[in-house]
Amino acid sequence: MPNSNMSLMNVIGVAVATAAVSIGLSFSMGTAYTNAKVAKAIGELNEQAPAKLDKILQDREAKALEDQRQHILANWSGAPDAMADGRHVYGNLKAEFSLVEFSDLECPFCKRFHDTPKRLADASGGRLNWEWQHYPLQFHDPAAHVAATTAECVNELVGNKAFWAFTGEYFSHTQLNGQGPEDITRIAESVGVSPSALKTCVDSGKYAEKIQKQIAKGTSLGVTGTPATVVVDNKTGNHLLVKGAVPAQEFQAAIAQLIRMRDEPNQEQQQGQTQSPATVPAPIHPLALGGKDVQ
Repeated sequence: MPNSNMSLMNVIGVAVATAAVSIGLSFSMGTAYTNAKVAKAIGELNEQAPAKLDKILQDREAKALEDQRQHILANWSGAPDAMADGRHVYGNLKAEFSLVEFSDLECPFCKRFHDTPKRLADASGGRLNWEWQHYPLQFHDPAAHVAATTAECVNELVGNKAFWAFTGEYFSHTQLNGQGPEDITRIAESVGVSPSALKTCVDSGKYAEKIQKQIAKGTSLGVTGTPATVVVDNKTGNHLLVKGAVPAQEFQAAIAQLIRMRDEPNQEQQQGQTQSPATVPAPIHPLALGGKDVQ
């Protein structure tokens, strides 16, 4: 019997050992299989991560640009979104009076003056609007002409309101006096313009003639420098030329004079030279300064 017991114990021992080996082998194989799955999943994540991260960053940048665009445009809410005839008007299109400014985006005096007509239009209750005409000065070129062309392309691509927003942003970023901004494309992009579309438009040169016609129009009205503003009575076509970055009171005085000219046109035209910085005696068609004839 002792031999039998010993034999039984040996069998049990072998069985236990075999089971342990089997369990260990199974565990080892399972672990290896699990590790392989984890490694594969990690590999897939590593492959997908850059693309997903890029997408996240692109979405964030796009949202930041859109938020910036909306904030910038909100400052120019008084401008119509679009103009059918290529003009650039801020304020009520049927206003009684217009301030038609001949301006240069590289002119430091124009930058200082830029808020004055805007404040007047905003405070007028719709009686006054503000219209932009390009008058880039030669000694500010090529930056001044590039800025004018870019502004026209902004208007074409995203509208009149964006045009006005661009002028404000440009003045905020340019180094002035022909030095230009560090990145004019970035300024245009901040008001909603696609860089590739902007490049195509600017490179086309399609607005060179329009800009030159506006310069010629200004010169014919007595403009010799910037800023220069033609104050127009849209009821009569009478208008006065006010030169320089003058305070708001100068325009209020010019408008008062234009109102008096409705009742006493001959007398006022004769006295005009002493009552305003300059006058242009021949009436013009209301808002004709920026219409299709100068595109």
